[in-house]
Amino acid sequence: MSQSTETSQVLENKKNIKWLQRLKEESWEAELLVSAIAIFGTFQLFGLIEWVTNKYIDLLPIEQYQYGYFIVFMGLLAISILVSMFVIHFFLRAYWIGLVGLNSVFPDYSIEDSAYSKIYTEKILGILPKQEDTIQKVDELCSVIFSAAFTILLIYMYMSVFLSVYMLIYNLLIDYVPSYILLIPLFISLILLVLQTIFSVIGNLKMFKTNVWVQTWMFKLVRLTTLVTYGPLYKYLLQVTMVFGSNFKKKKSLVFLILLFFVSGMCVAIVKIQDTNIFHLINPISYDVHKMQLSYYENQNINESFLITPQIQSDIIEDNTVKLFIPVFHHERNYQKTTCGEFNDDDSLSIDGNRVNAQQFYLDCYEKYHSVELNGQLLKIDFLKKNHPISEQFGIVGFIDKNLLKKGKNIIEVTKTLGEAREFNWSIPFYYQPNTSHN
Repeated sequence: MSQSTETSQVLENKKNIKWLQRLKEESWEAELLVSAIAIFGTFQLFGLIEWVTNKYIDLLPIEQYQYGYFIVFMGLLAISILVSMFVIHFFLRAYWIGLVGLNSVFPDYSIEDSAYSKIYTEKILGILPKQEDTIQKVDELCSVIFSAAFTILLIYMYMSVFLSVYMLIYNLLIDYVPSYILLIPLFISLILLVLQTIFSVIGNLKMFKTNVWVQTWMFKLVRLTTLVTYGPLYKYLLQVTMVFGSNFKKKKSLVFLILLFFVSGMCVAIVKIQDTNIFHLINPISYDVHKMQLSYYENQNINESFLITPQIQSDIIEDNTVKLFIPVFHHERNYQKTTCGEFNDDDSLSIDGNRVNAQQFYLDCYEKYHSVELNGQLLKIDFLKKNHPISEQFGIVGFIDKNLLKKGKNIIEVTKTLGEAREFNWSIPFYYQPNTSHN
């Protein structure tokens, strides 16, 4: 009975081995299909980065912009590397298919049937690799790209979610808990990362590779740090990185492939960052007072999903008024108390009465920290609250009468002063051409 059981177990193991081997041999079909889908999908993720960037600009206090910049830039870089990986994989796998098809027809080089001379053919073949070797190497490169790509994706996904939630909790509790207490988890994580880096460098030196104490502490720190930084995914991510690390000596070419991904990803990120507002998170754009930025004019920015500058209707005004829209971001509430004080309900009024007073209080507050000048002259504008018709952002809108304009070039200067945090300035040039048909 026991022999029969053992025989069944051996047959089952052989069956599993054959199934796994067959899966490995035929995986290129799935890889090629998934690669094409992944290329399309990862390109869509650039839109997610743009959306997250705009949300950070809108929600984060200005003092925390640099943290938002770190998160979104690392996300942009991760997605750019993913795009590079999948594009390179697609072309490598297509090249591999071509080699396999060519090898099935011409399994080896031929000297006798060569269209060239024997001497020339032999010399050329002396510097060319064997077809089988090239097919195997290309197949190996293609097979590891997906594991590396999705490892990067999982690492960034967890860290970005963790940091975003951490910043949200920090901002919710900052009015009730001292900041140094809220920063303790961040300091612990940074200390663990520094210690892990130090021990990883020391532990991989030849003189310490047999040192039990150093190697044991390196293991403990790596395990604890990855548990903190990777969360519940740490074992699975360590599994992938350990496969690469433990096979490093016999597959050093993979290191150069990873470097190629990083360099190509940086190039993609440099190109794609121009399509986002990421730079605004580290330094608001310095606008040329003589340059007509597209974001200033509604008729030239009809698909703009998020405004970071004031806006008028056109760069050439022929109407009787200039309509000026200024976006008001959610983070501005952090600075309104310093400028405007705090609204208090009047006990003698009803709920509706207090609501009306609160609405007027905040409208007056917006006017206090926004100033508008026309051609160097300060204007008094009665603003109204409004959502932008295209981006749907909340803001204030005011109107400048044509009698205040001069024919030809005019400049509207808008200043937003947020307490002691920062002052934002925009200069909007436009050309006024009176429409005589309206007179």
